[in-house]
Amino acid sequence: MLRMGWYELPDGLGPFDLRRGDRVLHGGRWATVVDLYAPGSSGRGRVLHLDDGRLQLLRPSERLPVSRRTGRC
Repeated sequence: MLRMGWYELPDGLGPFDLRRGDRVLHGGRWATVVDLYAPGSSGRGRVLHLDDGRLQLLRPSERLPVSRRTGRC
């Protein structure tokens, strides 16, 4: 089963915490999150390392559509 929702970074966590293996809509295509990093010394936001080799900075208050497999698959 797939769980669809929006992930955002207000000052805390979004509706559900983004993690490795989640699929995110990036540039009109779905990509899998390989890793997440805190950017620089400020630690504000998250840098998403995607399986297509791209990095995307997600800043607080930005939203990103996410799908996640749930249950036993």
